[in-house]
Amino acid sequence: MPHFVLVPMLAAGHAGPMLDMARALASRGALVTFVTTPLNLLRLGRAPGDGELPIRFLPLRFPCTEAGLPEGCESADALPGIDFLRNFHDACAMLRAPLVAHLREAHPPASGLVSDTCHPWTGAVARELGVPRLGLETFCAFSSFCMRQMSIHSVFEGISDHKRPVRVPGFPIHVEMSRARSPENFSGFGKVFADEVMAENARADGLVVNSFAELEPLFVDAYEAALGKKIWAVGPLFLQRNMPLSATSGSDDATAVRCGSWLEQKKPRSAVLVSFGSLARSSQPQLVEIAHGLEASNRPFIWVVKPASLAEFERWLSDDGFERRVGDRGLVVTGWAPQKAILSHPATGAFVTHCGWNSVLECVAAGLPMTTWPHFGDQFMNEKLVVDVLRVGVPVGVKDATQWGVETEGVVATREDVERALEAVMDGGVVGAARQARAAELGRKAWDAVARGGSSDRNMSLLVDFVEQMKATV
Repeated sequence: MPHFVLVPMLAAGHAGPMLDMARALASRGALVTFVTTPLNLLRLGRAPGDGELPIRFLPLRFPCTEAGLPEGCESADALPGIDFLRNFHDACAMLRAPLVAHLREAHPPASGLVSDTCHPWTGAVARELGVPRLGLETFCAFSSFCMRQMSIHSVFEGISDHKRPVRVPGFPIHVEMSRARSPENFSGFGKVFADEVMAENARADGLVVNSFAELEPLFVDAYEAALGKKIWAVGPLFLQRNMPLSATSGSDDATAVRCGSWLEQKKPRSAVLVSFGSLARSSQPQLVEIAHGLEASNRPFIWVVKPASLAEFERWLSDDGFERRVGDRGLVVTGWAPQKAILSHPATGAFVTHCGWNSVLECVAAGLPMTTWPHFGDQFMNEKLVVDVLRVGVPVGVKDATQWGVETEGVVATREDVERALEAVMDGGVVGAARQARAAELGRKAWDAVARGGSSDRNMSLLVDFVEQMKATV
């Protein structure tokens, strides 16, 4: 059987899609070695049936001390702040030698390597072993191609105003980005690392995107033409095994049960989910504005909160009386919530999201419109795709990016902004109904793509064939 070695970026938003990739490959008869670390192994969510799949987990010791990291910082979301990102990437690169040593002894030998594009060091691993390497983009083709064009054309060179929009050259449609809204606001070390990633993408045997052809055909084709090599759109990866979304939610978890019971009491398409992902942390003044905007909307909501200071937020909840006033109309969850299961529930009607690609894709698959509230990284580009191209989103109106690891000062969106955006996205008028219809159609296309014979299903099979043929020629 073919043997795929998968090397995810050690961060929740990246490891999840790679694990879904492992399941999709293994369900097609491939053996998969999934490279991780001891602490990350404990965090991997296992779905029903995982134990029956030929997936081997390889936990390599993560060299925190050697890279100047505090012990236990084995994932990006565990870092104390953005200043440690370079150390973190250095530590990841130190996994090269132990990984090569293990794979030299592996049986059967590796057929190919699929690694997150944030791991440029894996290109050397593949060349040393003489196997093809595919890069997994955990972003969409739109944002990945946009980032490539900004990087290779050095669009911000000589521009001192970080908020000045610059047109992205060689892009299929007119798109303008500022440095403040580009991924440079997240990386912490800018263009040097981006150049390493782009160079290895150019040397890779192909790229894989967690998207589907019907969602962004123009951008998949344009990206492939610019790169001069095959790009396989195989998403949504979390749908590849055609499991019900509720089956992946951890239904025996207390929070999942609480959310499910609350949703069962609500009318179809009446509730809103508000969640900003695993990395964003809102300041207390901003949380107060969100709370009052939700209260004023008079709509049922589940609000998943990850405050910069949990103790301060809980004191405010107690003193303000917010939960008492909204009563059973609102459900506040601090920490984890079963996002895919909530979005797929018939009572959910819209999603207020930070526009992380995983969240966007989950909302697309659920067939729901979005209120967009990007924070950093690729999120402002994803917002452009959702709002301007797909036309299934309503922007809350955020103008400036926040910086990961740094608490935002002040307020970037007011309670009036929140109330207005919720009213627009849930609007039952002609404009709102058309937006909801487009969202529902994209949801049907997402499921069709992963169904037997669908575009993503075919691409996954073609990817396996390609790696086997490449390995045979080597």
